[in-house]
Amino acid sequence: MASGFQQDTNQLQPNFYRVAIDMTNTTYFPTTDLGNHQDGGCTPNTWDFFPAGSLPSTTAHAISRARGNLRFKQVVNQLTGLADCQILDITITEANADAQATALTFTVKYDRDEFIPLTGTKQGVTVVGNDAANAVMDTPAKVIANAVSSGLYNGTTEMMRVYNPVTSEGTDQKITANANATQAQLLGKVTVTLIDTTTVINS
Repeated sequence: MASGFQQDTNQLQPNFYRVAIDMTNTTYFPTTDLGNHQDGGCTPNTWDFFPAGSLPSTTAHAISRARGNLRFKQVVNQLTGLADCQILDITITEANADAQATALTFTVKYDRDEFIPLTGTKQGVTVVGNDAANAVMDTPAKVIANAVSSGLYNGTTEMMRVYNPVTSEGTDQKITANANATQAQLLGKVTVTLIDTTTVINS
């Protein structure tokens, strides 16, 4: 009989997925509001992330930043809807509070990614279909990418804190974020890679 340290094979074995969103296409991610609340990109950084001298300089920029933050919240909501997860190691390319992000990467940790429903799995009374581009989701990474694209695409309205450049304070405003592209087009701008697999070692 083996002796010494042994791990329980039923313990959680987390997997980590690196998500990258390319927002350089200004048709899909416009940098100004085209009349239907499409600007702002996707950013985890609210206005008060920035130092005093780098806050949004105009109301339009302040609203755009809040809109981008609202989209990030929607992305996180979609990811946590798949299974319990943590968002780690966020990296973003944005010059200042007035500048819309052009790239966003982060890691999603799932302790139980085997519970993420793939195409063809029954969930309650419905069966999971294909992704927004009608491709089969046969790996958790593909499901995660589709969830991110849903967060970017789905229109939503929520009360957000918005910087007021006149009073130099934050105020509560109703912010709407809509997409300027189809979900399939946005899915094409999302890349998800499994970056680490944990293995249980038995003596």
